[in-house]
Amino acid sequence: MDSLRRTAADIFRKTLDEMRPDNLVKKAVELKGTDINVGGKKLADSSQTPVYVVGAGKAVVQMAAGLENVLGNAIKDGIVIAPVGTESNLSVIQVFEGTHPRPDEQTVASTLELMDFTRAIPEDACVFFLISGGASSLMEAPAGALELEEIRKTYDALLKSGATIQEMNTVRKQLSDVKGGKLLSLLKSGVSASLIISDVPGDDPAFIASGPTTPSNTSKKDALKVIEKFGLSDSIPEAVIEHLSVKDLNPNNEIRSKHKSHIIGSSGMFAQEAGKLCRDLGYSTVVSKKQYTEDAEKVAKYITSELRKKKSGKRAFIFHGESTVHVKGDGKGGRNQHLALLMSKKISRRKNTLLLSAGTDGVDGNTDVAGAFAASDTSSRAAKLGIDANDFLRDFNSYHFFKTLGDLIFTGPTGNNVMDFQLILIDA
Repeated sequence: MDSLRRTAADIFRKTLDEMRPDNLVKKAVELKGTDINVGGKKLADSSQTPVYVVGAGKAVVQMAAGLENVLGNAIKDGIVIAPVGTESNLSVIQVFEGTHPRPDEQTVASTLELMDFTRAIPEDACVFFLISGGASSLMEAPAGALELEEIRKTYDALLKSGATIQEMNTVRKQLSDVKGGKLLSLLKSGVSASLIISDVPGDDPAFIASGPTTPSNTSKKDALKVIEKFGLSDSIPEAVIEHLSVKDLNPNNEIRSKHKSHIIGSSGMFAQEAGKLCRDLGYSTVVSKKQYTEDAEKVAKYITSELRKKKSGKRAFIFHGESTVHVKGDGKGGRNQHLALLMSKKISRRKNTLLLSAGTDGVDGNTDVAGAFAASDTSSRAAKLGIDANDFLRDFNSYHFFKTLGDLIFTGPTGNNVMDFQLILIDA
């Protein structure tokens, strides 16, 4: 199994490198003479139009680095919000800090600076919005009379509820003065484009980072439905419920900019890149076209059913998306470790089979790891140590199970975020 672990880890590392956010920006944006092209089409003339940059997310600093590399002196100024401690060597674009997965006072202060900056961008400018996963927390300005702590408690309840990212962001958009197209509405006019790295199944810009540059397609009423669906009314502050119960007088933001959104990175793109590497190594490879969004137990069943379709030879299976976990215990772990623990039971009778399950951002749940390995021998190795996967599943304590076995995956923050990735290698 050690050889399979090394191979899987190498494929994951190489895919992360190829899918680096700065590389994705360089593929999407081109400076041809003085023409700024995005996706092969002209956006603006850099000799006549000053360029400004606004953004937020886990990948935003690398995205900004890629844009500076392409556009150079054409960029006049910019502000982006990144996680606390993110290293930066940007030349022009300023980096402010925020927190994830819950916003804090520093996050709000950074966001207010970014909003003021956006309002001040001149009418004749070309504006690039750089958006990636994590921005729903990293960029926050409480709406109306809401207090930050009330929003934090709402986030906590949603994160533990089992709600999908679309459902969580349906609520988040209604509690913020920067989400649901409200950031874009601050522009006076001009030409703008969003470069987006998706962490949301379906890759809908309205839900990625809670859609700061996409007018909201959901309402306060929709947000209340999410809260009711998961029985969260008693867990969420009364002020939030009251805010969502008051009808908006002007629900649609006034968008004056000529704007287009471009998805430059996604879990599907990541999976296809990993698939190329698997084929180069001689694996008969199946890359799932489906971005999963279900509960982790349903995802495990889906993966197991797909494994049955190809039964012989040297095989690789790749899955991607974002599962949900309704946390009931007090253990430590994350979606990827929980899924790996579920799969460890399902592949225990298979020969020479290994699963790598990891978050592409390098952080899984409330841990310092990206995910975990599970293999044919995981259950037997655990039994020899006197531990049972069922006990750890019940307590949602997958981290300590895999830590005991030495099967955690450490990458550190990757600067990217295109959801979760599972690679199964079978040498038979």
